[in-house]
Amino acid sequence: MLAPFGWEIGMDALGAVLLVAVALLIGGLVSLIGEVRMGGEWALTAVAALVGGWLGSEAFAGASTWGPEIGGWFVVPSVISAVVLGVVVDAITRYATEGSYRMHPRPI
Repeated sequence: MLAPFGWEIGMDALGAVLLVAVALLIGGLVSLIGEVRMGGEWALTAVAALVGGWLGSEAFAGASTWGPEIGGWFVVPSVISAVVLGVVVDAITRYATEGSYRMHPRPI
């Protein structure tokens, strides 16, 4: 198990790398939807998805035994909570920066 700075995170290196990859994927995919007004919005969404994924893996995994587990990372509860928290933070960011989830037609 990984223990950076003496703090146990509950998964090994493979689980942590996969969690970071999923968080970056969620941040990138959400930024492709609609009109983004801020350049680093994907990064905020990815950080929120990372936190949500970690919380989902550690908090909700004990409540249920469903879904696969890779290196201490419980995939299904982690991905669900990462998507939820990532979309909530993205929606707040878009509302604050006047972005939109609608695509505006552009001339060819």
